[in-house]
Amino acid sequence: MRGKNKFKMRHLLLLLFVAYILSTLVMQQFKMISLAKEEKQLKARIEEAMNQKTQLQNEINLLQTDEYIEKVARDELGLVKPGEYIYKGIKTTK
Repeated sequence: MRGKNKFKMRHLLLLLFVAYILSTLVMQQFKMISLAKEEKQLKARIEEAMNQKTQLQNEINLLQTDEYIEKVARDELGLVKPGEYIYKGIKTTK
């Protein structure tokens, strides 16, 4: 009788050990899925930030051109080149 109890105890311990290993593997799999999803989201944010950086760099390059500076000086500041005149129209309302 004593041999059967020992045999049952071994099976119980083995079953508990296998259950622990399986639960650990399942939890690790869920963690890996979660981390993969987070990695995908972070890569998308990095890609978006890189695109924004490129757009801002292009805008900086445009702002430093003589043509843009002249356009701003004429349109926003009302400046003219020597010898030029500004004609402004009068708005009439009826």
